[in-house]
Amino acid sequence: MVSSDKIILKVTQNIPIFYRKKAETIFKTIRKGIEPFIRYALPPRCLGCGDIVTEDHAFCPKCWQSLNFLLVPTCIQCGLPLSTDLQYELRCARCLHKPPSFDRMNAVVAYGETAKGLVLRCKYGKQTMLAYSMAKLMRRFVVKEPDKQLSSCAQKVEPFAEHQHHYGQEGYSSPIALSDSHFSEEIINSSRSENPLIIPVPLHRWRLWQRGFNQTALIAKALAKMSGFDYDFDILCRIKSTANLGRFNAKQRLNIVKNAFAVRFPKNGHNPIKGRNIILIDDVFTTGATTESCAKILKKAGAHSVHVICWARVIPDEYYNNPL
Repeated sequence: MVSSDKIILKVTQNIPIFYRKKAETIFKTIRKGIEPFIRYALPPRCLGCGDIVTEDHAFCPKCWQSLNFLLVPTCIQCGLPLSTDLQYELRCARCLHKPPSFDRMNAVVAYGETAKGLVLRCKYGKQTMLAYSMAKLMRRFVVKEPDKQLSSCAQKVEPFAEHQHHYGQEGYSSPIALSDSHFSEEIINSSRSENPLIIPVPLHRWRLWQRGFNQTALIAKALAKMSGFDYDFDILCRIKSTANLGRFNAKQRLNIVKNAFAVRFPKNGHNPIKGRNIILIDDVFTTGATTESCAKILKKAGAHSVHVICWARVIPDEYYNNPL
């Protein structure tokens, strides 16, 4: 569903600037009067199945229950769930043995049918508004001001509890997860270090031309607007067109994306990355090959740190047989 504010902006952008403010006020007044009728005729729909829900960019209880949220404890570097009750920062054996180039990785959910559906409909179904929907749930990793629920010292809860406020607890697994203060502060501050810069994983120019948009750039733009952080969509570019990585294993993916990315500095010679804490946005984290390649080139260009934030993370099949 297209935002009415965007419609107003589009309608008024050709009006002379002297009258634009007044025109916007008039349109907003009209919108306020007709919005109840619009919502009755075109009610918000579940992001997963299309059933009627009470809010825009929301899931029905059944689809919400089908989402496997990646709550603590997870490896702070690759986001893989850990089978431990400890609530502080931990690294999995794989990251201890061979640390990735990025410093931290967070994903909202495990890659399942509902999460997959959002990504595919956004990328190939051209339902670009879903980028904002994903960004809304990714917001907790870049939020500039901590949620009241997280900042409470007595009892910390996941910000997903706001969804419970709309739907209640019956009929789905409660997304509330108690945690200690260390974990909550880690969530609040993980991307809020000084001088952050949001950068999306880029598409090759031919892929961008074919698709018409980069879904990760749309997510990144929404997150930048929510957080107030700087963003740059041009500094990191994909210089090598690669095959679809879906059918390749981790080692093959690393070889395919090797030297596929480059940092393109402005003509004035300024390095906007040097010393910055980069927030690298992607839609799905599969083996980490793409984000590893991006992080490596960003670090080489002078980035202080790279924090990868994704909508979904693929959990390898072997994990379910031998959880870390």
